Formats: sequence, C-alpha cells, structure tokens
Amino acid sequence: MSDIAGRRYPQALNRVLNVFGAVMVVVSAVTPAGAVWVIAQVILQNQGSGAFWTMVAAAVIGIGMCYCWAELGAMYPIAGGDYSIIARVMGKLPGFLMFIIFLTLAIFIPSAIGLGAGQYVQVAWPNVDANIVGTVLIVIATLTAILHIRFNAVITGCFLFIELGAITIASVLGFFFAKSGLHWGELIHPHVFSASGEATAATLAIMAAGIGVGLFSYNGYHWVLFLSEETHLGGLHTKLVNAIFISFAITVFFELLPITAAILGAPDLAALQNSTSPMAYLVESLGGHTLNVIVSLGIALAIFNAVLACIITLSRVIYSSGRDKAWPGVVSDWISAVSPRFKTPWVATALIGIIGAVLTATSSVAALVTFTGVMLAAEYAMIAFAAIYSRIYQKDATRPYKMPLWPLPPLVALVGTIWTLCLQSWSDLLITAAILGVAFVYYYAYLLPRRGTHWEMLEAVHDPEADLALPTKNIT
Repeated sequence: MSDIAGRRYPQALNRVLNVFGAVMVVVSAVTPAGAVWVIAQVILQNQGSGAFWTMVAAAVIGIGMCYCWAELGAMYPIAGGDYSIIARVMGKLPGFLMFIIFLTLAIFIPSAIGLGAGQYVQVAWPNVDANIVGTVLIVIATLTAILHIRFNAVITGCFLFIELGAITIASVLGFFFAKSGLHWGELIHPHVFSASGEATAATLAIMAAGIGVGLFSYNGYHWVLFLSEETHLGGLHTKLVNAIFISFAITVFFELLPITAAILGAPDLAALQNSTSPMAYLVESLGGHTLNVIVSLGIALAIFNAVLACIITLSRVIYSSGRDKAWPGVVSDWISAVSPRFKTPWVATALIGIIGAVLTATSSVAALVTFTGVMLAAEYAMIAFAAIYSRIYQKDATRPYKMPLWPLPPLVALVGTIWTLCLQSWSDLLITAAILGVAFVYYYAYLLPRRGTHWEMLEAVHDPEADLALPTKNIT
C-alpha cells in the first residue's frame, strides 16, 4: 500500500459557496457573450453560415462530456479537477500529462478571452491599443480574484446578467429586425463566402474543422469541479452533477441563440463572415452605431467578468498541483500558499495573472483561439476515455452518480474529439505533442524517482455535510 493511502487533503480553502454561486462563477468563466463575440467569431469567419452546425456538433460532444465529468467528478470532488480524476483512474503519469495540458490552457484561456476586450472598447474609443486594454484588464482581474471567493461570486453574478442582456439584444435584432428576411435556407444548405462575396458550399470537412473552436467557446461548464472544495455540496451526487448540467444548458442556449440570429438576420452574409467582428457588424447594421457602442461596452464588461472567473477557477488547479507536490519542494509550497485573510490560493492566482498579462500584451486572438481548441480536444478525449476505462477497471468503485446509456455518452465524446483533432493544423498538433513530450521527460526524470514524496494523490477533502464514502485507490 502507498504511504499516502487513507490521508485526506486539509480543508485549506473556505467552503462558503452554495451551488448557485458556483454555477454563477462557472458560467461567468464560460462567458456566453464573450465566447460568441470573441471565440465563436472565429467560426463565423472560417465556417460562414456553417457555423450553426459546427456549434451544434460541439454541443453534441459536450453532452457526452457532461456525463463523463458528472460521473467521474462525483467520485473525485477535488480542486485539481481533470488531472485529479485522470490520476486516480488511469495512474499518475496520465494524470501529470493531463495537468500539463491544463496548465497550458490556464495560461492561454484568459489571454484569448482578454484580448477581445480591447477590440470592443475600440468601438467607442478607436485609438486605444487592444493588447494594452487586454493586459490591464487581466491585471485588474487578477488582483480582484485574490479576494474572498464569496465576494467574487457576487461580482461575477452581477456582470453575468449584463452580458446576457447583450446577447438578448443581438438575438432580438437578428430574429425580429432583419432587413431582407431571414436566411432559413442557410441553416439547411450553409455556405462560406470569399472576400469578394462569392459563395461556395460549406462542406462537412469545413464545418468539422471548426469544432475545436466550438468546444473552446462552450468550455468551462465543468469547472464547478475546481470549486468543489469551496462549495457546500451536501448531497454530492445530485448537487455537483446538477451544477454541471445546468452550467452546460445555460452556456449552449445563450451561445447558439445569437449565432443563429446572426446567420438568419445579417443583411449580408458575406459581410458578416469577412467582418473583423461579425457580431458587432450585426448589431451595427441592424441597430445602429449608438446601440453597437452600448453593446460593445457591455461585451467588454462581460470579458472582464470572464477573465476574473477564469482566473478564479483555473488558479485552483495550479494550487492543487502545488499541494500534490508536482514541483521542487519550495516551488510546490509557494504555489499551494493560501491567503490567511481571504482563504484563496493567492500565489497560484497571481502566477496565472502575470503570465496571462505578458501573453496578452504580445499575442493575437486568432492564434490563441485555434491552438487552445486543439488542447481542449486533447483534454476532452482523455476524460472520455477515462470514463470508459473507469467502468472496466474500477468495477468495485463507489459511484455517487452513474451516467445513463453507458457507454454511449463517452463514445460519442471520444469519437467526436478524435475526429476534431484529426482536422486540426499540423503546426498546432506538433506544438501540443512537443509540450506533452517535455512533460513526459519531466515526469520520468524528476517525479518518478521521488514518487514517495512527490505527486501525491490523497483522498478528497472532507465535506462535513456529506457522509458519502468516497473511493480510495492506491496509485502507483
């Protein structure tokens, strides 16, 4: 037996959120408005009116992923989220590879979203530098994220209603104020449009190539798992599972609605696709410049909210890696430090913010979005495979929640994500492989020789409200 078997993590974080508060933080991190105006705009620009089916396909994969995260997350409600699950199901090496994938995502996601803020501030003030705006936004969001989690839940909840208002305005314009009738035929026979306006059929391959970005635009609905040590879970098998599905349903509805409205109601689909900001084009052309300025500033606020929520949730994963001793001693102690006043992982939070600010100051939105989509597809494939692996090799494990129709949900998710990966650019795939290669070397050169003291996997933090017996596994 391992010398860490039977030991629990200490309750260092403050368990003050209810499930509603956790959902507000998570949906804010997803930021339906920011996702549509910043991330999904890349799909509109590349897949044209085929963006609708690209987003639908990503949602289908997402349904399968919800079931996977629900079953596995209920078994292991730990701040480390995905890597904690993979390590306990498949072993420490796969768990570390998952952590490195997520570490990369934690660096790239806030920057990819934050860069969009400047783009929409420019609608009101054209001369501002988008990179500088995004950098300042990340710095402010980082300082705010260090504060008490309950305070941040209130902030993110308030901003969330503002961004849902922006989505509602754009959707109403597209559905009810179209100047040339609704383009229903584009949903059945989608097209992509050249800069000169020439339309060609959007093939299955073209639409599928954007699924990775679609996954990115929906991504985050499962991040309630990262807040599981700060949430009163009580009946774990219902509350945690419900939070994942509620977050997913809100996300898909409020992203697919404005995308559909844009395709149906845009005055000129070629102009929509070739615009530097397709959603801003929709609002400007149907609602006028003043309304576009108001909505764009609302989107900028939504993006700030998203960056804040992303830093809050993703920092918990970095914190967990320090607690599991993934790094040399002093580094792990430093990363796992918790503010005695706010009970938040302030060093991990600051680390994400600093790296994110530098990346935001030197990058472009499109490059970050496409690469992040590849990393997300790899993450999803591993979780889907783990859901199948767990049922086969952990037959006696306690499962507070069991997904229906097994193995259909993980198979749909696994096939969809592997197909998505096969359609991505070779450069992004090679970069991903190189990152995992470095992680592989680090694991065998540093962690494995120190396996008695490093990369620990303890039992879940005890929730005093829950009497569920969580499974214990000796991880070798």
